Amino acid sequence: MCGIFAYLNYLVPRQRREILAMLINGLKRLEYRGYDSAGVGFFRGNELGDINPPDKEEAKVELVRQKGKVSSLEERIRILEETVNFEVSFDVHVGIAHTRWATHGEPNAVNSHPQRSDCTNEFLVVHNGIITNYKDIKQFLTNKGHEFESETDTEVIAKLTKHFYDNHKDEGITFGQLVEMVIQQLEGAFACVLISSHYPGECVGTRRGSPLIIGIKCTHHFTTDQIPVNFFNTKVDKDHRTPPAGKPLIPRAESTTEFHPMGTDKKVEYFFASDARYVLT
Repeated sequence: MCGIFAYLNYLVPRQRREILAMLINGLKRLEYRGYDSAGVGFFRGNELGDINPPDKEEAKVELVRQKGKVSSLEERIRILEETVNFEVSFDVHVGIAHTRWATHGEPNAVNSHPQRSDCTNEFLVVHNGIITNYKDIKQFLTNKGHEFESETDTEVIAKLTKHFYDNHKDEGITFGQLVEMVIQQLEGAFACVLISSHYPGECVGTRRGSPLIIGIKCTHHFTTDQIPVNFFNTKVDKDHRTPPAGKPLIPRAESTTEFHPMGTDKKVEYFFASDARYVLT
């Protein structure tokens, strides 16, 4: 069964070495779930610890995937020290990680997660679950000129996100709005976390039917609404695409409330995981 882990540090300085160790340790705690490959995605940034530098080459997202055990992935990451500065510190950074149990496509690096939108890694996604209509989406995107490299159902999520971004980027669309558009087209059960070079320092987690837990670590108090969660007052029809008018399944008000730490201390760390083994220990 696939395992998801992600880590976001906000105004909590962390060296790249610490961030990658956090991601690897998160995967190690999920190893009991069984898997055949693993991978991580993180922001390259510049030597000043800026993940959104003027030089867009430095703003890219790095992707490392490996067939086999997490220890094999860890060795691949060590090799990166030859070309990537592991000592640089980031005040804000987000990284994602994943262990995969093959359901679509054989166990190899290309089929492992994170899956990417294109060769420049504009969007990366880690996914647990099955997208039952992925073949239809894949055909749609292929007709639009997108080229697929894996045999997975997950790749359609990354490429569909890029497709919508390319068509709506001039409208000032937020990352959350973009992912919301994507999941309305997906059928099946899933939990996902996405990052993008277009939205440095941000990640979006979403789920339908599969678990995704968010842990928060800080030393200060929160306002009542701690995490930006969207509830919708309409019942979604069976294909999850067009929500018709109707009574809500659960009587909740629509909400797009943002998380706001109280006081002047804004330091916070977020942990995303597919189960509580990492978040609660």
